[in-house]
Amino acid sequence: MAWTVRLPLRLWRIGRLLVHLLWGVILTLRYAGAPAPRWAAVICRWSAGLLSCLGVALRADPPPAISTGCLLVSNHVSWLDIYVILATRRVRFVSKAEVRAWPLVGWFAARTGTLFLEREKKSAALRIGQEIGNHLAAGDWVAVFPEGTTTDGRGMLPFRAFLLQAVLDRDAVVLPAAIRYRDRSGGYTDAAAYFGDMSLGQSLWRICGARGLSAQLNFASPLSPKGASRRTLAVQAETAVRDLAGFPVTERDQASSLAAALTKESA
Repeated sequence: MAWTVRLPLRLWRIGRLLVHLLWGVILTLRYAGAPAPRWAAVICRWSAGLLSCLGVALRADPPPAISTGCLLVSNHVSWLDIYVILATRRVRFVSKAEVRAWPLVGWFAARTGTLFLEREKKSAALRIGQEIGNHLAAGDWVAVFPEGTTTDGRGMLPFRAFLLQAVLDRDAVVLPAAIRYRDRSGGYTDAAAYFGDMSLGQSLWRICGARGLSAQLNFASPLSPKGASRRTLAVQAETAVRDLAGFPVTERDQASSLAAALTKESA
């Protein structure tokens, strides 16, 4: 019964999304070569519009003013996370290479400056680290999800450290951020979660049927990498995100984080 009642809502939102995606193609063709501040403003407005089309209310802190390059690190719940962040500030994302092949989404990602990582190739990891470092040195913001995959939003996985090496090699900072999705009462919901064997289409269908869904984005204080190893920095960043999100730290989490900090990274 609930499925039938929400069918018109889902179809309405999907229809709005398709129109918005078409508008995004037009904007990209027109503004992708525009001066950086103007292109950034277009990306932010379009991303906020995408959330609106899906019925997702955005509740976000203003991003802090940072004068150097910045590596934004966050927990990862959904493909929506990207647009939640982009609605507040233009950043370059590091994404798995498979995203480039996604219809239209991959094209948008490439045009907005996404850096694609072939995770199974060590040489690709070294290359992406160099690219991140170059953007940080230029004063850009780059965003990564150090968990390496998505969760259901109830907690976090240990942060991987190899992408944080670029911060140590440049005059940059790490900015921890926490993303949470809430229902209309302000409680936890998995409506936006994209994990396990769920397809992108199934995730979109669930989101379009949710009522009162909101995305909450908060920032912690920037972390300076001075005097820290990348593994120590990863644990510091993970702890900051956990505290910001209010995720409890279990004994298993502590053990996993310690192991991640002490175990030599392959990269």
